[in-house]
Amino acid sequence: MDKTREKYILKILAGVLPVLIVLTLIVGSVLVSAAGGGTPRDNGETVKTAELKAIQPKEVELKIADSITVTAREAPEDETDGEEATEDKESEDYILPDSNTKLLKESDIKKLSARDLNYARNEIYARHGRKFSSKELQDHFESKSWYKGKYEGKDFDTEYGVKVLSDIEKKNSELLKKVEYKKSSGGYKLE
Repeated sequence: MDKTREKYILKILAGVLPVLIVLTLIVGSVLVSAAGGGTPRDNGETVKTAELKAIQPKEVELKIADSITVTAREAPEDETDGEEATEDKESEDYILPDSNTKLLKESDIKKLSARDLNYARNEIYARHGRKFSSKELQDHFESKSWYKGKYEGKDFDTEYGVKVLSDIEKKNSELLKKVEYKKSSGGYKLE
């Protein structure tokens, strides 16, 4: 090799080598700091480690009680949260709030008038978007915040109702109609 080329390589090494050394030191110190080692903290904090052990239950705590007593009190109105108030308001918007989820018994509906029985039966269909040809029923359900009329009555009865009504809703509808017709021959007469 000639001398100029040797000098050129030495200059490159002299420039690159210090940079590599500095980079190695920086990376090393970052890794040591991240691992939790290194120099103590300047802010006076001390790091302590502790070993936690599970506490074994006492013999008396392992015994199963023969009975459990639960006491409760009704919360004053100011303690109830807004969610309960909203649910109560929505359920007040229905004649039978659970008719879509709970199988009704005659004792549940015996105090309802023929009109309310009719409305309650149609409420089951209205929940699924049935529209009504009776102005009385349509006006009643349009006044409810939850009602969204989507299907014409004949379309709902022939096509959608069979698909969307649950078995509970179908049985409740039959019971409501039976009791309505007992209270008023031929059922409640809509306007």
